[in-house]
Amino acid sequence: MTSDASIQPDNRSGLQHALENLLDECLATIESQAPYRTLLFPRNTPAQYLPALAIERGVLDWAADDAEQSVRGTVANGLIIQSHACTRQGIADALAALGFNVTVERSGPYALSVIAHLMEQPLDEATTQRVLARINAYKAERDIASLQLVREVITRAYIGVATTSGTEISIGPKKPDDISLTASGFSACAIYAVTDITIPFRETA
Repeated sequence: MTSDASIQPDNRSGLQHALENLLDECLATIESQAPYRTLLFPRNTPAQYLPALAIERGVLDWAADDAEQSVRGTVANGLIIQSHACTRQGIADALAALGFNVTVERSGPYALSVIAHLMEQPLDEATTQRVLARINAYKAERDIASLQLVREVITRAYIGVATTSGTEISIGPKKPDDISLTASGFSACAIYAVTDITIPFRETA
């Protein structure tokens, strides 16, 4: 036998050697393209296998037209979401899989208040219906849920500065010092609006 990985004897012919190399290359190509290594991992498996994984994991609310990342999140967390079904945590997990930052509170007997913070999703009727469908799929049948969709925006704040010299006015922005407000589970925003500005002039001799 040879000292390499060949299973042929040392006196193999050139044709036998070429056929063996060709077979090795074909097997290597098949191995590299085969989905079996990632087939059961929703984050990595080819997209065409996600519907089958969703069925296997008992996903109740399936929408093939969801963004691929949302579909992968739904399938990846399918068993966890299913185990928490009919609970506030289950609804929060189900909506988080769609890419929402969610708060679910019990607002009364058999009443839920759901606040879903939009990230990149559009604020339209289609998004609202998609969220409601996901809530109805995983809430308890006796519960009634109210939904608030909130758009989060990150922006900079500026302070206007006015200086006077004679009859000329120069107004320009001045960036304020960084302000940081933190609170567990809450977010806040500040709005400053000016509708009228009156700048008195004083005549000098």
